Amino acid sequence: MKLLASLAAGLTVAVSLAEELPSSLKFEQKEVNAISVVANGHQLSINRSTDADPELLLLTHARRDVVEFARDSSPSSVNASSASQEFLEGTSERWDAWWDDRFDYYEQQVTRLPVQDFPADKYLEDGASFNWRGLEFRLIATPGYTRDGASYLTELEGKKVAFTGELILDGGRVQDLYSFQESIPAAKIGGYHGYMGRLAIWLESLDKLAAEKPDFLVPSRGPIIHNPLETISAARSKARQIYRNYLSTNALHWYFGEERMQTCAELVLGPGENAPGMPFAEHIDLPDWCQHIGTTKLLVSQSGRGFVLDVGGTRSLDTLRTVIADGLVKGIDGIFATHTHNDHTAAIAEAAREFGCPVYALPEVADVIASPGKWFLPGVSPNAVDEVITKQDGEEMAWQEFALTFHFFPGQMYNHGALLVEHPEHAPVVFIGDSFSPSGIDDYCLMNRNLMGTDTGYELCFKILETLPEGVWMVNQHIPHLFRFTAEEKSFLLDRYRDRRKLISEFVNWDHVDYAIDSQWASFYPYGQTATPGQSLSTDVRIHNHSIVSRSFTVKLAGKWISNIEQKSIEIAPRETGVLTFSLKVPDNAESGIYMITADIERSDGVTCRAFCETLIRVE
Repeated sequence: MKLLASLAAGLTVAVSLAEELPSSLKFEQKEVNAISVVANGHQLSINRSTDADPELLLLTHARRDVVEFARDSSPSSVNASSASQEFLEGTSERWDAWWDDRFDYYEQQVTRLPVQDFPADKYLEDGASFNWRGLEFRLIATPGYTRDGASYLTELEGKKVAFTGELILDGGRVQDLYSFQESIPAAKIGGYHGYMGRLAIWLESLDKLAAEKPDFLVPSRGPIIHNPLETISAARSKARQIYRNYLSTNALHWYFGEERMQTCAELVLGPGENAPGMPFAEHIDLPDWCQHIGTTKLLVSQSGRGFVLDVGGTRSLDTLRTVIADGLVKGIDGIFATHTHNDHTAAIAEAAREFGCPVYALPEVADVIASPGKWFLPGVSPNAVDEVITKQDGEEMAWQEFALTFHFFPGQMYNHGALLVEHPEHAPVVFIGDSFSPSGIDDYCLMNRNLMGTDTGYELCFKILETLPEGVWMVNQHIPHLFRFTAEEKSFLLDRYRDRRKLISEFVNWDHVDYAIDSQWASFYPYGQTATPGQSLSTDVRIHNHSIVSRSFTVKLAGKWISNIEQKSIEIAPRETGVLTFSLKVPDNAESGIYMITADIERSDGVTCRAFCETLIRVE
């Protein structure tokens, strides 16, 4: 009886909510919602039409999936925000430039931009109004989730309706966190270090929307929001809790100082608010056998031979040349690449050639530095290393009087390793790349794929630290000190980190937080490749099933040359990676230039992501 009563109550609520909606509003909940307003037998649509080709289509932002559905709607006319114009036009020139611009890249913006132009007929400034079939519409700029976000307000049958795009979803949620990555000019922080950097802008947009006192919010994903002010309040609270937690464990307190971090706190949390980090962990000078050279560490043996960790640029390389020329070091026996950022790898290839030494890396790092064009990650250098010796997780190697152990260490980024160095006359030292500082965790760049599952990311790093010899010191490549956390400090960082995982799970629209912080849970490999007319080639779509249950994924390619390519499916175990390989052929008459292919991803539970990832093919 209780179950029947509950079902009846739920049905009553659903019916009452439907009755509240204006009859002129047509809404179909889909991967990107189909939304239309009907007046006098004519149709206006927002992002995606419900049925017939609309007379007028309004774009709320210029993300690729939204634009492709808008294109399918075949509208007679299109209105968009003036902030969207740079993304809707000039696509050919942008993607041509992207072939080179993707390297050494630190702006950290989502690449899901239109593949082809979709120019609007009218671009509207913030606050601009227009009349359609006797209905007055007004655009308000609501950036935050995207740089160009806009909402449209109108009154339908006495109800004030706001069409809000991706700004906010039902329950005060958002689609993902990585879309918020942005520079924070007021704190002199660039895009790479700007964890949820557009959060303050997003909160301003929510305040702006709340001030309009709409009766309904109609988002481009998920159900219609019938309690706008409550939902906006919930969203504000969730976002601020996440950001306060992030600041409390942040490695940037060490690098940037409290004044700049206080600025970040006040922008999001409000004037006078702060989120101090923990006191700096114990730190001491480096041992005599370890020299700090920018982001390079030079280990010097008793015999005078050297072993190098990272060579990020000309200054580090010149210093190594000098110490050898001056006889301070007799030669370099090897180079270990801790991770794939260019301030650690840009000069490794040149150094290895000049010193005639091998380069070592974990598998997750080795392929990136050997074949950088196949990857798109933050700060990848185009300077390919000729040969990389891959060292497996846990593999040991003796060098002079040192014992070296290689570890997979997905801290600051997923493609990351660490090197445990044991010296007979010193406490053990683990070189952890950029994964920790004395003030905490280096997870400020969401595009680094800082996975938050219990089996990966920083959770795994903390577990690895517990397996290392007692009393081990850590070394960050940027910091000229040894440091280590007490048991209490480790507990503080890990507990806060786990709290943040829970907070994020309540803020995003996925079954696991890793989908919301991993912009490359589905990606092409290689990301870029060159070809000639008539050439056959292949490309992989790699899918990380971040769910805790098995999922089936179906992939369909879109773009030139692929009209006869069948879609493929794969079953992937929980927390594992699957690969689908597609064969392509460049037409004999293909002209030179950059060609884009995208992948539609559909998950077995109905989650669909159109044109989610892209690959570049350069025809020469």
